[in-house]
Amino acid sequence: MTDASPTGIDTDEFDLLLDRCARHAIGGVDGHAFVSWFADVVPLLCPQFTSEFLGNAAERRSAFAALGRLLWNRMPLPDNHFRPRPLPKPERNAPCPCGSGRKYKVCCAGVESLTDPFEALSLLLYVLGQYPRTQLKTLPLAGLDPEELGHVGNEWRTNGRAADAEVLLEHFLEDLDHLDERAQYAFDVLADCYDDLHRPKKKERLIERVANARNPTLRSAALHRRITILADRGERAEAWRQFADAQRHEPDNPMLATLELTMLLGEKNYDRMRERGRFWIARLARDREHDLSDLIGHIRELIADPVEASLKYESADRPGLTEMRRLLASLPPIECHYALERGEDWARLVPADDLDSLVADWRMQAQVFKPDLTMPSAGDAGAWERVAPGIPWLERHPRAWQSFDILDDLVLVVQDAGLMAGTDVLLAPLVERAHALLRLVQDRNAAGDCTLPWGFLENRPALRLVVALYYLRLEQRRTDDAIAIAHWLVTRLNPNDNHGLREELTRLCLEQGDAQGALDICARFPDDAMVGTLFNRPLALFMLARHVEAERALRAATAFSPNVLPMLVAANPKAPRSDGQFLRVGGKEEAWIYREAHRALWEDSGALTWARGVAVESRPGRRS
Repeated sequence: MTDASPTGIDTDEFDLLLDRCARHAIGGVDGHAFVSWFADVVPLLCPQFTSEFLGNAAERRSAFAALGRLLWNRMPLPDNHFRPRPLPKPERNAPCPCGSGRKYKVCCAGVESLTDPFEALSLLLYVLGQYPRTQLKTLPLAGLDPEELGHVGNEWRTNGRAADAEVLLEHFLEDLDHLDERAQYAFDVLADCYDDLHRPKKKERLIERVANARNPTLRSAALHRRITILADRGERAEAWRQFADAQRHEPDNPMLATLELTMLLGEKNYDRMRERGRFWIARLARDREHDLSDLIGHIRELIADPVEASLKYESADRPGLTEMRRLLASLPPIECHYALERGEDWARLVPADDLDSLVADWRMQAQVFKPDLTMPSAGDAGAWERVAPGIPWLERHPRAWQSFDILDDLVLVVQDAGLMAGTDVLLAPLVERAHALLRLVQDRNAAGDCTLPWGFLENRPALRLVVALYYLRLEQRRTDDAIAIAHWLVTRLNPNDNHGLREELTRLCLEQGDAQGALDICARFPDDAMVGTLFNRPLALFMLARHVEAERALRAATAFSPNVLPMLVAANPKAPRSDGQFLRVGGKEEAWIYREAHRALWEDSGALTWARGVAVESRPGRRS
């Protein structure tokens, strides 16, 4: 007989076939009946697959029966603890199980050489897919391959069934004491499901549980997750401290390489990243027990060009990212399509009618959910996917690039997307263009001396974009440029300082040795309740050797916010518990944040010793 093996498989056909096979198999049918049923349904469910089999009708049915036997022998059956119940191989002289009436040796034995198309497939994926979510939490999963369960969960998560994957993997990971390192993949997938489903508290509790598991690999995986969360929050010092713990805990874990290089990439410390990348390549190459060639290749690519490599990997998960990069590389010249409604010393941006229409059209194309943000966005994992459909529209409407609203929408999306190396490639062109556009609008309307009050909704996108440029310059370590932008915002553009930049501006001035500049900013807000200006004023006065005024200002600040000074002068205070999503004014967390950002300034200037004396005298029972 001619070889009956197929040369190609249609994925959709095969998925449908395997789904129906799993449903039929768990319905209580025995193996012989399943094989006969399979031979009947394959031509109906998989016509393309069937058409590639050669031979006459009898030969083709023999081939289908043989494939049915292969499939049955791999099928995980719930009533057998999700293990297969394989059929015995027929005796050569026994009747052929296909039902032809002939001996097996002259019938289906001839197709034993068929390529097994099920060998690399997870049939467990199709079997578990037959159960509703309510039953997943009661299935007997003990004894199943943990890595295959992780694969099932990841397939469901990728295909929009994260809630089902959550239930399945939570059930599997209930008893961590009986799990080994093979459960790491399931843990990682469940943590990703919590991200998709916006369940940060459940993710934190999972990480904490796994961090106390018996298995060292699981504990290490939880620690890696915790470090990544700290780095994403900007708590880099603590992230690096825990990374050192992870190195001591499991020094030979190759995932430490990825973790360290990702953290350095997030900090844009490319020189250190290349140095450590070369170290890890050499170390991983000495491992003779594992094939780490893919990881080594990834590291080589990453350190050769960190920005391009990270964007390449991120483009695979973010449709339209490559097209957006291409658009940003060839933006049209800046044009002014705004007028200004003027008051005595203020102005309101008034876009041209056609620009307003473009913004409305843009927001119909791209699903932009835009809260009335004052500060840069806090993050939205799905932001990029929602805006991606609008990217072809941008290419067809070049005037859209003249709109503060559209530029602001795009900046929020880039910030929310959390691109590891997107700052220079995506964010910089947008905010730099917005800054130049605002300067042009002011120049064309002879309004360089006007404020743009935050109270006018039309002004907010432009103001927010300038603030985004300020933070970009800080990230790029272009401190002088950042100070100039913040000074423009606080003293001229938005003197009400709705973005709270005055705290950072006074700190930057003090770090640059400009105590008078910091004092001038504080003087603009004489009744300020912000901790930064309250306590940077006495520090600036001390640095200017105006000690009497400095002590008076420090006592007044301490009377208003009594937690800051004790926290500032303490030798080794414990970090307070978070106040939650919102920072409580006057709370210990606010005092801790001030200490973390400013204590070095107090130490280096000699003001800390002086402040300790004031703190002692200010204690209850001492003179005030």
